[in-house]
Amino acid sequence: LYALDEAAGWIMLEWIPGAPVRVRINEWLDSVVPPQGLVGVPEEETDDKVMADTQEAAATPEEKAAAAAPRRDAADIKNLMRRMGAAVGKMHKIGIVHGDLTTSNMMLRPPKPAAAITNGGEASKLDGEIFIIDFGLASQSTSDEDRAVDLYVLERAFGSTHPRAEEYFQDLLDAYRASYKQAPTTLKKLEDVRMRGRKRSMIG
Repeated sequence: LYALDEAAGWIMLEWIPGAPVRVRINEWLDSVVPPQGLVGVPEEETDDKVMADTQEAAATPEEKAAAAAPRRDAADIKNLMRRMGAAVGKMHKIGIVHGDLTTSNMMLRPPKPAAAITNGGEASKLDGEIFIIDFGLASQSTSDEDRAVDLYVLERAFGSTHPRAEEYFQDLLDAYRASYKQAPTTLKKLEDVRMRGRKRSMIG
């Protein structure tokens, strides 16, 4: 939504093709980082293990070779996280605090087919431009505290939604640090916000 005039009866919108970042990250994780077994349950007792054994027995030699091949590195998701960090930094730089930053409130618009090529020569679902959406809780602020809380909300939401990808959140923060002059101060304030969050969790 860019603008509206209720009296004149018009509204200006842009349709963003693509999918939420949440969907694309989970698709990537499912393809390269299989979910872990149940904690405290022996692997041989899980249904997944039985299913995996059945699938392995039925797999063709070509499928077994593909499964044994080394996984591609994490360059795709690390690049995505950096683009996310840069997008959040650009928003904070112009004095906007989102208020509800999650990967569901970010859209990934895929690049044109000719540009959707990774270093390995293959298109990646994680390629594309980041668009932050849903500004219903947004406000105008240049406060380092407000910006840090914005990042903290995103950090907590990311860890909850994508626990298998938590290690890559630092790439987002690294890109954010380089996105505007005041970013290092905001990141320092983020440490204080984290401490307060931990204390609240301990107290209940």
